[in-house]
Amino acid sequence: MCSDSNMELVTIVRMSKGKQIAQKPDQIQQLDELTYLVKSQSGNGSYQVRFSTLDGWTCKCPDFVYRQVKCKHIFAVEFSRKLRDKVRESIVIQPLAINACLYCKSKNIKKDGLRHNQCGTIQIWNCKACGRYFTVNIGFERMRQNPQAVTTAMQLYFSGESLRNTARSLKLLGVQVSYQTVWNWIEKYTALMRKYVDKITPDVGDT
Repeated sequence: MCSDSNMELVTIVRMSKGKQIAQKPDQIQQLDELTYLVKSQSGNGSYQVRFSTLDGWTCKCPDFVYRQVKCKHIFAVEFSRKLRDKVRESIVIQPLAINACLYCKSKNIKKDGLRHNQCGTIQIWNCKACGRYFTVNIGFERMRQNPQAVTTAMQLYFSGESLRNTARSLKLLGVQVSYQTVWNWIEKYTALMRKYVDKITPDVGDT
């Protein structure tokens, strides 16, 4: 009984460490749909984590190789996969429809000129009921890069690209940003990540 309790405690510790790895930037690199590289937390290179229908998830780290137990690197990959799936499901870009005043909620509004800034052209609206003017904040105001650069970065990252590869891809499109900037974008626009990560509990069984 004590041995089972100890094993359960060790598994919980590995799961917690795996979650911490998944929450750090640039720790997990996806090689293909079922193969990942997870950085060693001691700084000694990376370990390959791979899934097969015969063996399930396997890892090249000593913890898995010699003990044949689910290691923190496998947990990290599971957290990362489930987190990205959840965020991908939750981030839905809906067409922007303006049909009421932001202040008085009257539907008696009309377009009244344009405002030009670094993000492009923003429509100005005038409410005929209360007489106030307003624009719609889409979240990219005061950003140095345009919305296309930000959304492209997020799409690349949540499709499995590393932060550095995402920054390199943006460079090919003429957008000069560092991988840290990409991570700052992701943190700013995906508060969903922290919202969902604590809800994700991978299966800790042997299957």
